[in-house]
Amino acid sequence: MNVVFWLTGTLVVVLGPIILVHELGHFIFAKLAGVRVEEFGLGFPPRLLKLWRGEGYLNLGSTRVVIPAGFRLPPGLKVGVWVDAVIQRRDDGTHILRRLTVLDPNVDDLTLERERVDEGVHMRGELTALEPGTLYSLNLLPMGGFVKMTGEEDPSDPRSLAAQPKRWRVAVLAVGPVLNLIVALLLFIGVYATGYPEKWQVEITRVEPESAAEEAGLQPGDVILAAGGEHIEDGLDQLRSIIRAAPEQTIELTLLRGEETLTLTATPQRTPEGYGFLGIVMSPWPDRSAVRRYRLPEALSAGTTDVVTAIVATLQIPARLVQGGMTPQEARPTSMVGISEVLAFSLRQSIEWGLAFPVLQTAALISLALGLTNLLPIPALDGGRILFVFIEAVLGRRISPRREAVVHFVGLVILVSLMALVMFQDLVNPIIPWSWLK
Repeated sequence: MNVVFWLTGTLVVVLGPIILVHELGHFIFAKLAGVRVEEFGLGFPPRLLKLWRGEGYLNLGSTRVVIPAGFRLPPGLKVGVWVDAVIQRRDDGTHILRRLTVLDPNVDDLTLERERVDEGVHMRGELTALEPGTLYSLNLLPMGGFVKMTGEEDPSDPRSLAAQPKRWRVAVLAVGPVLNLIVALLLFIGVYATGYPEKWQVEITRVEPESAAEEAGLQPGDVILAAGGEHIEDGLDQLRSIIRAAPEQTIELTLLRGEETLTLTATPQRTPEGYGFLGIVMSPWPDRSAVRRYRLPEALSAGTTDVVTAIVATLQIPARLVQGGMTPQEARPTSMVGISEVLAFSLRQSIEWGLAFPVLQTAALISLALGLTNLLPIPALDGGRILFVFIEAVLGRRISPRREAVVHFVGLVILVSLMALVMFQDLVNPIIPWSWLK
């Protein structure tokens, strides 16, 4: 239950907003481009609630009628059906819908055309055009959101994405990943602006049975402040070097246990290679006395450097794999399960340390990865759709919508299949042990 709590909380509080920002970019630019956005969903289906519907319009015969925001449209409404409507003329000369009912030509009287009533004008006629407005929905899975646009490959509808000029199609497709890159930069700025430790101590997370550490009385949760007369400032590497250099030699350890500062002595055992071995599992612990809060210009510079460094490191992954500088395990892709696990661990670290930077830093890297991944020229991803626009610009003609749709569908099937395999891997072989969230 503790693991589920951390994963669910992180999904809602951290990962969901990162995905939502991506979809908001698509939504806003689609609206600016004149693309029909059929639905903007908070969370992923199945749908829980229809929250409201944005403003739209319909044509009743030759009369254009505005559908007000929040108006509940009757079922079965489509172009060609007969409807009974009450409309009201506004001061600017436009008409707004007040009531609407779908008629059955086999049963209902279709002879009435116009009649004044208290609410406005009562009309009956054929629906010749329908733009219902964007449906805003609340969905079950709290994983950001989604944007459903008309015709991403089919240009037959003038308000489809595919029917828009190439510059607008690229803008609508690219803005989501670009916003993720911008959010990554802002989060990295937050890492430094909220406080980043310049010195690191060491926390003991586990003590091996029958080890020198157990004999010395060390316990999980102890924070080592000094060892062998040296203050710990460089974290794990510094402490590891001190222990390895002192086989069968007594070293003095100064540690923090709760609110109490203790001094213990330990004698590392000698390994077959001749190094000292204390028998502890360690993790970094920030020195709270050495936390630096960067001024905004400094934070911007440091955050920009981190973004560039992360992008370069990502682009170098294939070469490092080939050269043996990185193992396949280190470079393996991660599913929503693995991402949520890492974020949950970072959130827990932030709470335990009283510092925001662990979760901000992890969220920044995930937002950056989401943006870069979606820009890859892979079918079904934003980058793959952008590639088709560029091919169209080079060839001077559009690729067959049916052929493009098939390519994206096949790409989607492959991506979903790979993600299912990666998700299974993240469940049985997690990036960090599940016990760390308990």
